[in-house]
Amino acid sequence: MPGSKQCTTCNKGGFIMLCDRCQQTFCDKHINDHRQQSPHQLDNILQEHDLIQDELKHSSTKHSLFKSIDQWEKESIVKIQTTAEKTRNELRQMIEEAKERLASACREVVENLQAAREARQFCENDLHRSMQHLQQLKTKIASPLSVELIENKNSVIHLIGVKGTDFLHKVLEQTKTYSVTKRLPLTTPGIQEKFSKAIGPAVISEEGFLVRHHGQSSTFAYILGEQLYSKGQHTIRFKIEQSQVPYNIFFGCISSQVNSTQIHHDSPWVAGWFGYNEVHHHGTTEKNVQMHGYDSDKIETYDVLSLILNCDQRQIELYPERLKKIHELAINIDEAPLPWQLIVILTYKNDSVRILHNA
Repeated sequence: MPGSKQCTTCNKGGFIMLCDRCQQTFCDKHINDHRQQSPHQLDNILQEHDLIQDELKHSSTKHSLFKSIDQWEKESIVKIQTTAEKTRNELRQMIEEAKERLASACREVVENLQAAREARQFCENDLHRSMQHLQQLKTKIASPLSVELIENKNSVIHLIGVKGTDFLHKVLEQTKTYSVTKRLPLTTPGIQEKFSKAIGPAVISEEGFLVRHHGQSSTFAYILGEQLYSKGQHTIRFKIEQSQVPYNIFFGCISSQVNSTQIHHDSPWVAGWFGYNEVHHHGTTEKNVQMHGYDSDKIETYDVLSLILNCDQRQIELYPERLKKIHELAINIDEAPLPWQLIVILTYKNDSVRILHNA
């Protein structure tokens, strides 16, 4: 519309009109230019909008952290593949070792029988025991290997491993047998062990140094020592005064915290070595010589044995001096708390054991 104001573009007066949209004034020359600018500005705005939208679409894939995540993914895949292959190899090795142990045990049973037959020194009991061993081995072969998968849940990526859970695997970890040329008995000075209490058909004599089974055979007599052991290393030497064949005398330790009515060689608080090649360990029993190396059939009347109670190392040892072999057994003090106490078990009538005086 006409007025006296100046043109916004040229700052001149004359015929001036007001733009209804932006409320600016223009002369008749520049009003048309101004009206033509609006569509161009709109086009520019729309174009800018499209550019922004396109940037938004692609910006999410260009963030620098995506490269870090991609790298983490690649490294994690490599770790998983490496761990998986390592675990497979460990499992294969465990299976092969278990197969070899069982095969060796089977061979040993047959070789022992053949040697006894050639020497004409085997009896019905030997045949019965050998058949029992073979049946046990057959059962183990038929059973799947006791292995569990261990998952590390403390990691973002739960890595895994395998762990043997069968008793054979534990026995190999907890028992050791090795040969020696000489064994020097070590004990804490001033401590002399004696038999103090018999539970069952046994009589203690000679001021606690001798114990003898006086009941019917195959009736267990449990004999406890006088001393309690909570620290240090202590050696107790025994002489087998009499032992029926097959040898079946137990030497080991028991937690002194156990009530006498609860004493049994298969209880969790007892550990030691019995006849028939039995290693007793916190309620479990293993008889296979190939697994633990303890052959009780070689122990005879008049043999001298040393039992070493090592409280500091949490283990006990049995040393048959004539055989020159040391048998070690790790003790779990959660199962058999300190202080420990000597336990001897007699099975057959007139079997007797003497504690030797400390040198």
